[in-house]
Amino acid sequence: MQPVIALSDIHGQMLVFPALAKLRDKYPEAPVVFLGDYQDSAHHHSGFRVAQTIKDMQEAEPDKIFVIQGNHDASAYESLIGENNYWLEMDGEDVIMEAALAAGRLPVDMNDALAIVKRVDADLINWLGALPLDLQIGKLIFVHAGLDLTLPDPVADTLPHDKYWLREDYWYEKLYPNYAHNPLASAIVTGHTPTSLITGIYDRPAEVTTLRNRTSSSHGILTVQYAGEYARFFIDGGNHSRPAAAIGNIAVFDADRGVLVDEIEDG
Repeated sequence: MQPVIALSDIHGQMLVFPALAKLRDKYPEAPVVFLGDYQDSAHHHSGFRVAQTIKDMQEAEPDKIFVIQGNHDASAYESLIGENNYWLEMDGEDVIMEAALAAGRLPVDMNDALAIVKRVDADLINWLGALPLDLQIGKLIFVHAGLDLTLPDPVADTLPHDKYWLREDYWYEKLYPNYAHNPLASAIVTGHTPTSLITGIYDRPAEVTTLRNRTSSSHGILTVQYAGEYARFFIDGGNHSRPAAAIGNIAVFDADRGVLVDEIEDG
């Protein structure tokens, strides 16, 4: 077995890291894949602390820590380099203010806070903007939101924007409620949307592994898998809109077989 640990949509929640450390103690050789969205939440404003923690982990263990960009990270980067104000207007201002205070500064206003963060956290901002959009390890493909499974080569041909924004067009075959089939010879692991919001039906027999869905948590890991196909795993535990103590899901997969073997489900 080749274990791989994966987690997504941390959204500024620092409490996830002790839980991750426990799983790493259990699977010491396993690489860790972060699937994006380190920024933004109604409850957690420590997006820069989360990103810096992950960046430090990657620099310390570049052969074991892999990091993918999510839509919130892309939006934060675009706002911070002046392409637009979308992220700042949505909920980025609280993140920026906390980052400025963490740098030991007391900004006089938001413009001052932005100037402080752009100066102090320039390396972190550039790192966020340069993160890859997908990753494959063995029989596992990791991408933040999804792939266009109708394309000849979904991994290579899916538009960058779609890789961190797709929802229904990835979940369903054509229209709700029929789940899409996985044409790839690998399982696909995504975050982006809380699993409690994803529902559908199968147009032919489902694999028996889908029976475990949401047995311990309404926000638990969702497995969508037709018999005879590789699974699609949805692991976003809903941190973006859940209570402050929620840490979401952490999954452990076997990259040799493309299957889920262990998990922490919170909520």
